[in-house]
Amino acid sequence: MSSSATNTWRGSTMAARSAERRDQLVRAGFELLGADGAAATTMRAVCRGAGLSLRYFYESFPDREALLVEVYDQVAHGLLAAVSTRLATAPDDETARIHVAFDAAAQYFEDDPRRSRIMFRETLADDTLRTHGSAALPDFVQLVAAQLSPHRAADRTPDHLTMPISALSGALVSLFLDWLAGRIPATRPELVTYATHLTTTILTTP
Repeated sequence: MSSSATNTWRGSTMAARSAERRDQLVRAGFELLGADGAAATTMRAVCRGAGLSLRYFYESFPDREALLVEVYDQVAHGLLAAVSTRLATAPDDETARIHVAFDAAAQYFEDDPRRSRIMFRETLADDTLRTHGSAALPDFVQLVAAQLSPHRAADRTPDHLTMPISALSGALVSLFLDWLAGRIPATRPELVTYATHLTTTILTTP
């Protein structure tokens, strides 16, 4: 019997089936992490949600922490993709572009509140996500900072931006968390306008 025959079952290769099981685990992890939090996202709970045995978990991930990071990264990459898509047709004005970036981000989290819990709330509750998120979230802030016109950002080297981006990342987490939880009685346009003003002020102050 050929190797292709042994590796294929019902028209699906072993690699394809393995990839499908991995996707099932990530989707189950997203559901648990986004709805019940990191503490509830155990390997056994994820396997139950995915309808798979524990041995298939280890086929895809070495441990629970690796799954949490993968779920977080997929949400974070989705945010960057949503913002980049909107920026592709945004006007040239820097303030307008930053406004578009924040509006895209606000819509991304409004469309599925589980995303905000994973990116913001659970990074405060879980050590793995706290460490990973502290490195990943600034990618969004740097994307926003890149919308500044060259003459405004010319004297701001990457080293000079490290502290402002760190401070802004923390401020934006609190701002979005409070808004999404209803603790800030503002409309989405009001939130976006404020976030735009806050960002331009912090990133352009010498």
